[in-house]
Amino acid sequence: MAQKKTYKPLDELLKTTGMTFKAIAHKAGMEDYTLYRLRQRPSKMDSVDIVKIATATGIDERKISDITLFFARKVDKLQQDKAS
Repeated sequence: MAQKKTYKPLDELLKTTGMTFKAIAHKAGMEDYTLYRLRQRPSKMDSVDIVKIATATGIDERKISDITLFFARKVDKLQQDKAS
Protein backbone atom coordinates (compact mmCIF):
# COMPACT_ATOMS: atom_id res chain seq x y z
CA MET A 1 0.00 0.00 0.00
CA ALA A 2 1.36 3.40 -0.96
CA GLN A 3 1.91 5.75 1.91
CA LYS A 4 0.49 9.25 1.54
CA LYS A 5 3.00 12.00 1.83
CA THR A 6 2.62 15.19 3.73
CA TYR A 7 2.91 18.66 2.21
CA LYS A 8 6.58 19.61 2.47
CA PRO A 9 6.20 23.43 2.81
CA LEU A 10 3.90 23.01 5.81
CA ASP A 11 6.17 20.38 7.36
CA GLU A 12 9.18 22.65 6.94
CA LEU A 13 7.36 25.58 8.53
CA LEU A 14 6.34 23.44 11.51
CA LYS A 15 9.87 22.04 11.88
CA THR A 16 11.27 25.57 12.31
CA THR A 17 9.73 25.53 15.80
CA GLY A 18 12.04 22.73 16.93
CA MET A 19 9.00 20.82 18.19
CA THR A 20 8.00 17.35 17.06
CA PHE A 21 4.74 16.95 15.18
CA LYS A 22 3.40 14.95 18.12
CA ALA A 23 4.27 17.79 20.53
CA ILE A 24 2.62 20.34 18.25
CA ALA A 25 -0.55 18.25 18.04
CA HIS A 26 -0.63 17.78 21.81
CA LYS A 27 -0.06 21.47 22.51
CA ALA A 28 -2.70 22.41 19.91
CA GLY A 29 -5.20 20.12 21.61
CA MET A 30 -5.62 17.74 18.69
CA GLU A 31 -4.87 14.10 18.03
CA ASP A 32 -1.63 13.17 16.26
CA TYR A 33 -3.56 11.68 13.34
CA THR A 34 -5.57 14.90 12.96
CA LEU A 35 -2.43 16.95 12.51
CA TYR A 36 -1.08 14.29 10.16
CA ARG A 37 -4.21 14.52 7.99
CA LEU A 38 -3.94 18.32 7.94
CA ARG A 39 -0.30 18.01 6.90
CA GLN A 40 -1.41 15.79 4.01
CA ARG A 41 -4.14 18.18 2.83
CA PRO A 42 -3.60 21.68 4.27
CA SER A 43 -6.63 22.94 2.32
CA LYS A 44 -8.79 21.00 4.79
CA MET A 45 -7.51 23.21 7.61
CA ASP A 46 -10.16 25.61 8.89
CA SER A 47 -9.61 28.85 10.79
CA VAL A 48 -9.90 27.08 14.14
CA ASP A 49 -7.15 24.62 13.18
CA ILE A 50 -4.95 27.47 11.96
CA VAL A 51 -5.37 29.38 15.23
CA LYS A 52 -4.70 26.25 17.32
CA ILE A 53 -1.51 25.43 15.43
CA ALA A 54 -0.35 29.06 15.42
CA THR A 55 -0.93 29.37 19.16
CA ALA A 56 0.84 26.08 19.87
CA THR A 57 3.87 26.88 17.72
CA GLY A 58 4.16 30.66 17.81
CA ILE A 59 4.02 30.74 13.99
CA ASP A 60 2.12 33.69 12.54
CA GLU A 61 -1.39 32.62 11.51
CA ARG A 62 -0.94 34.30 8.12
CA LYS A 63 2.02 32.06 7.25
CA ILE A 64 -0.05 28.96 7.93
CA SER A 65 -3.02 30.43 6.10
CA ASP A 66 -0.87 31.31 3.08
CA ILE A 67 0.30 27.70 2.83
CA THR A 68 -3.26 26.37 3.02
CA LEU A 69 -4.41 28.81 0.33
CA PHE A 70 -1.50 27.97 -1.96
CA PHE A 71 -2.21 24.27 -1.54
CA ALA A 72 -5.90 24.78 -2.35
CA ARG A 73 -5.20 26.93 -5.39
CA LYS A 74 -2.32 24.97 -6.88
CA VAL A 75 -2.04 21.42 -5.60
CA ASP A 76 -5.76 20.64 -5.21
CA LYS A 77 -6.44 22.25 -8.60
CA LEU A 78 -3.76 20.12 -10.27
CA GLN A 79 -5.27 16.98 -8.77
CA GLN A 80 -8.75 18.00 -9.98
CA ASP A 81 -7.43 18.73 -13.48
CA LYS A 82 -5.80 15.27 -13.63
CA ALA A 83 -9.05 13.63 -12.57
CA SER A 84 -10.98 15.39 -15.35
